[in-house]
Amino acid sequence: MNEQKVIKLLNKAQYNFEPMNDKFSRYDAFDPDLGVMLEIKCRKKHYDDTLLEKMKYDWNVEFAKENDFVFLYAVTMPTKDGHKLYIFDPKAMDDEGYDFKWHNKKLPANTEFGRSNWIDKEVGYLHIDDAFVSIQEKTKH
Repeated sequence: MNEQKVIKLLNKAQYNFEPMNDKFSRYDAFDPDLGVMLEIKCRKKHYDDTLLEKMKYDWNVEFAKENDFVFLYAVTMPTKDGHKLYIFDPKAMDDEGYDFKWHNKKLPANTEFGRSNWIDKEVGYLHIDDAFVSIQEKTKH
């Protein structure tokens, strides 16, 4: 699964997401009708706790607040028969006292350009059971 497939899948439902053209944008898609910013992560392995960068979270929450938008976080992960998409509302979770377990972790400086430069990043976790929407996409044979 990739970002374009996630956008297409969500647009079949209730959204009208448009991909961000700037590859350095801090979020990946925007629904102008609903005012929803979407950050998308496509993982290659399935994890019960999915990673969220604190710096990205802080920036997106603040930008959404300043512009009266909603910030959502979407994560896809492979399953035995396809992919599963999990959608989180991290700001609402934070407002309800969610424990992200923020901590520093050594990670690649960026994932797109190789893994040669490792830095400390503050990260937290979202448990898949805490997603407000999950969609199973089955592989067709």
